[in-house]
Amino acid sequence: MAFFIVRFIGQEGTIQTKRVEAVTQEEAISLSGVSDNVIQSVVVDHFGGLRAALTDRRLPMNEQVLALITLASKLESGKTLGRAILESVDFEKLGVSREDLARCDLPAEYFKLLRFDETALLLADAGDRSGKLADSLKRAAETLRSRERTRKEFAKPMFTAVLYGIVGVAAGIGFPLFGGSMMHKFVYEQKLPIEVTKISEILMGLNTLYTTQWHLMLLAVVLGLVFKKRLWEVTRGWPVLQLFDNRTRVKRGLEFIQAYQLLTTSGYTNPMVFKFLHERSTGEPRIMYETAQQALAEGREIGEIFDDPAWPKIISQNLQGFEEQTPDGRARILENLTEALTEIFTQYSQRIAGLVGKIAMLVLVSSILLFALGFYVPLVTMRPGM
Repeated sequence: MAFFIVRFIGQEGTIQTKRVEAVTQEEAISLSGVSDNVIQSVVVDHFGGLRAALTDRRLPMNEQVLALITLASKLESGKTLGRAILESVDFEKLGVSREDLARCDLPAEYFKLLRFDETALLLADAGDRSGKLADSLKRAAETLRSRERTRKEFAKPMFTAVLYGIVGVAAGIGFPLFGGSMMHKFVYEQKLPIEVTKISEILMGLNTLYTTQWHLMLLAVVLGLVFKKRLWEVTRGWPVLQLFDNRTRVKRGLEFIQAYQLLTTSGYTNPMVFKFLHERSTGEPRIMYETAQQALAEGREIGEIFDDPAWPKIISQNLQGFEEQTPDGRARILENLTEALTEIFTQYSQRIAGLVGKIAMLVLVSSILLFALGFYVPLVTMRPGM
């Protein structure tokens, strides 16, 4: 999924813009609701995802869980979804008006407008089609609650790793900027009798690099954000980054198994499940589900479909002969897969947190040693009259 900026001529004859999240330009035009004959241009908003993350208001996950349970309860008491949302969700805090809600027809449209988690959208759509919306919302709440528990299991070590990373980067930049600048001033401007060592030259060299080439570094960061997908394709197999890639594959597999279990419980057949997931997916998963649809149409079993490096190996292994199992047997297989993938996901997260923490600590210690040996030691060992 990408963000597009649609420029069009408004009713007053002025150029207006509208930001739309879509897969293609054609889909962006369709979702914008703007007539083709007034559209001037449709361009990719490269920073749309970052802007959305910073500006879009969302309910915290615990509030989403509570809202889903409350909505399910009100639906069971006979109220419509629109009425239940007006009574139970603080939509005004999200910048949504009653008029916006009144334009929604399907349950998924309500939850998309209120920026609920994708799982809620998926199950709201599935529940609406199967006529079991209340049950689907309850299952969505259970799934989100389970996912939140998993997130909290590695949140603390990840937070520590991020903190170490910030401190490490600050030290790697701050010490050379201060120490290198002062050393250069003492040696070349004040002509103090300081014996310049190789480490002192490295310290001053880093200072020169940071102060003269900062714009190139900033440009590299910007280009990395713009072309992050292509960059990731090139670097995803590198030793350290492979951990992140493995974690992504496990997360993708876990999300599929959870969605598959929820959809099949709602009465969806395999072709319906993959068609549904393909329609609601974006990016790489969308292509994968399209391939899975084709393989399923060719008569391949579900276990064979996931015998692909893009998915965790455990999925294809556990789904071999899946169609031959009884409903209870299938349910146990899916539950076991969910537990196993959750544990693997947590372990990868902990490994990443530990690795990031070690790298950050190495940068921090190296920066301190560089400052001490390149600035402090030459300064305190300076002998007058040299």
